[in-house]
Amino acid sequence: MRFFLPRAVARFVDLRDASNSPMAQSSELANLGAVPYSDDALPPSTGAPRRGEILLIEDCTEVREGLAQLLELHGYMVTEFADGERGMRELTTQPQAFALVILDLMLGESMAGMEFRLQQLLDSQLASVPTIVITASDVSAPDRLPLHPEGWLEKPFRFDTLLELVKRYVIAETSGLISEQ
Repeated sequence: MRFFLPRAVARFVDLRDASNSPMAQSSELANLGAVPYSDDALPPSTGAPRRGEILLIEDCTEVREGLAQLLELHGYMVTEFADGERGMRELTTQPQAFALVILDLMLGESMAGMEFRLQQLLDSQLASVPTIVITASDVSAPDRLPLHPEGWLEKPFRFDTLLELVKRYVIAETSGLISEQ
C-alpha cells in the first residue's frame, strides 16, 4: 500500500527503507534516548505496553496530522494538539487515558515542549506516562537529561523508528489498515 504525505511531513518523517544504509540507522538510533545507546539497541522499556491513547503535541499542522494519520493507520488512537497548554490540560484532566506522549520540543507561541515535559515530571501520575521527544533543534546530551524522555528522535526521522518506539509502550487498539510484513 502506498500513501502520500504533505511535503512538510516528508521533510520531518522519512518513510524510505534505509535498511541498506548503516550510517543512517546508527545516527538515528543514537538519537533515541537521553543517554547514548548502542547502534543496534533501542532504549530499555520501563514496563509492558499498555492500552490507551497517544497524546501527540506538535505545532506544525502538516506534521501533526501526518503523524496522527500514520499512527491511526497502524491501529493506534491519537489525540492531537498544536500547543503545550492544551495538551497539558488534557493530560492533567485524564492522565489514565494516555499510554504515551509524543512531544515536539519547539512549540510555537504556547507552552514550550521543554516546559511541558518539566511540568509533567513534577506530578508523579503525569510522569508515569512515557514520553517520546521529537525535535528539529540540536539539544546536547546534558540538556536532555533533566527531561528523562523514554525516546528521543531528531527530525527528520523514519516513521518506522517512531513506530518501533510506540510499540514498546502502547498496544494498538485495532489491527489498522497497514499490516506488518
